[in-house]
Amino acid sequence: MLKEREILRRPGASTAMALQIKAARIARDLTLAELAAIVELDKGYLSKVERGLKVPSIATLLKLATTLSVPVSHLFGDSVDESAIHVSRGALRKGPVGGDGSGYRTEALTTGQGRDGLEGFVFFPPEEFLDEMQAEHGGEELLFVLSGNVEIRFADRTLSLEASDSVQFPGHLQHQVRRTSPEASVLVVITRA
Repeated sequence: MLKEREILRRPGASTAMALQIKAARIARDLTLAELAAIVELDKGYLSKVERGLKVPSIATLLKLATTLSVPVSHLFGDSVDESAIHVSRGALRKGPVGGDGSGYRTEALTTGQGRDGLEGFVFFPPEEFLDEMQAEHGGEELLFVLSGNVEIRFADRTLSLEASDSVQFPGHLQHQVRRTSPEASVLVVITRA
């Protein structure tokens, strides 16, 4: 039988394995404690496995693969679970919607088939801050300026951002975005809590 150290023949294999195990656990909506209980491992040990600090035995890998419904090769990073990757083809999207005179247009990048709680958009902000366009939601928000210049206004400050700048903040903060150059576009990624 192979010894634990023989599992790791490639540089970085333990890190890749750790990431694959954690990703498969999260994809199956299991907590660390739940997975540890199912495979009859100590939660602390499994945590170290997921952080790449410990290398599981072949027997443990087989248990994990069976419980997580993935082939063992997947845990080594040799295969990717088909449900982990979602492509949104630009040619198949409807393009930006809006343009009702306010200058507010949005194009959805996610198709509803991706990870729960993650949404992505390209946002074309209006020229002026619009009171009816104040955003506020759960989770986190990340704005990345694709082109042009924009301002984002919070209750106590306004930030100026240009192409390649980004800002991340809790979504519950009221915020508004406006363009300060003619053709500004912003990538918006939101995680919902």
